[in-house]
Amino acid sequence: MKKRYFLLIPVVACIMVCAASIGYIQFHPDRAPEGARFLTQLAGTSQPQTASGSAAPVDDEEAPDAAHERARELAANLTLEQKIYQLMFVSPEVLTDSSDTVVRAGDTTKESITKAPVGGILYSSQNVQTREQIGSMLDNTQEYAKAAGAGIPMFLGIEEKGYNNATISQLLGVDTTNDVSVSDEVEKSKELGGTLASSLSTVGFNVDFAPTADISATEDTEAVSKTVSSEISGIQQGGVLSAIAHFPGAGSINSNTAQEAVKTDRSLQEFQDKDLKVFQAGIEADASFIVVSNMTASAFADVPCSLSDKVVTDLLRKELGYDGIILTDRLTDAAITGSYATSESVVKALQAGADMLLCPPNINDTYMAISTAVTDGTLTEDQITASVERILAAKLEYGLIS
Repeated sequence: MKKRYFLLIPVVACIMVCAASIGYIQFHPDRAPEGARFLTQLAGTSQPQTASGSAAPVDDEEAPDAAHERARELAANLTLEQKIYQLMFVSPEVLTDSSDTVVRAGDTTKESITKAPVGGILYSSQNVQTREQIGSMLDNTQEYAKAAGAGIPMFLGIEEKGYNNATISQLLGVDTTNDVSVSDEVEKSKELGGTLASSLSTVGFNVDFAPTADISATEDTEAVSKTVSSEISGIQQGGVLSAIAHFPGAGSINSNTAQEAVKTDRSLQEFQDKDLKVFQAGIEADASFIVVSNMTASAFADVPCSLSDKVVTDLLRKELGYDGIILTDRLTDAAITGSYATSESVVKALQAGADMLLCPPNINDTYMAISTAVTDGTLTEDQITASVERILAAKLEYGLIS
């Protein structure tokens, strides 16, 4: 009998060691040896926990969601040429090389898209005449995009902010003024966003360059942050992507970058206390695009914000953690064209970290500049691919790509 007891001693010792190991790992899961994941599960936790008991991030990379995984697959099958065109968000006049306002999409538009299947087109109120006209133009344009190149549908955008800036809503007879029956400003903003999205999607638009996230020195930061966030939610829950401007905040300037170079001396602290909080609210609301201003902000750099890696990459992408599409402001602005040739501005914008180029002056010049920059190593194809993956992921998430 004694021999049997002696034989049990190693077994009992082994059990005690395992129990001690599990108990230790329960309170020190971060110190579990590699390959001991099963011990953390036995300890009652499948991943490390914080002191408060909430789950902490694990070291393993999170599995990408379906849209981003599919975007990677699509991007892998694109040529460099097709990727470069996806970076462009152009006006219909630049697309067709027309000196007249474009109000229809026919053979010229079809040929232009076949030659240069750009990522998106930004329309203005001048391109809009009637409901039937704009609907037909957008439908034709999207069909041409689906038939060209890799068959990727386009972003079709317009600036529709409501009130006096509501071209499509007014065309459809939709009221976008304040509803006096709604007392809460946050709820008003969300309803406005939903109304704008409904109007735009009815005729074929899928991107709204709204709301403006700029804030003046006298406005209440918390209130503006809430209304901006709510309007973004209203727009995007309505199936339209929201593009907010003008990062890092142009509320302190009185001049227009479309007409001249503009500089703000707003301090870093002022940006942190006001402007950046509004954009952070927009980021938390998952704004699909953030448009970077062409003003120069001395608190960050001595070049236009849209061409500054300190603003685009260090501040917006890294510090604020924005993972959506970063879009320059219009590259036809005098603040850009007054100092930079197209071949220079588009490359500098991409070097800074922008994903898309808004309204470059010329498609061919833009394409050649980017292609040359990749060839000489100024830009890498991997960087372009990363931007294209963000663009494709957004198009997948919002059903533009089936």
